Amino acid sequence: MRRGLEVEEGFAYTFVMTYSKGIQNRINRVEGQVKGVKKMVMDGETNIKVMTQLQACISSLESLKVEMIKQEMKQSLVEDVKKSLGLT
Repeated sequence: MRRGLEVEEGFAYTFVMTYSKGIQNRINRVEGQVKGVKKMVMDGETNIKVMTQLQACISSLESLKVEMIKQEMKQSLVEDVKKSLGLT
């Protein structure tokens, strides 16, 4: 994960975060699931089947969120340790 922040006079103008390949794969998986739900709705699939797939999407999004939080916490910890050891 890489972060970049441009600051001028205390104001943040841009914030860019690049996530690991695993996070990008999870995002692609969620995107595919949502497209599948859209297709099911357009094809007139039963509500039970659509809701089942929606729940799968929700679970995938929740898992993605947890993974992103874990990566952010890990990166912050590494940066704090480096700073405390004078390595940055």
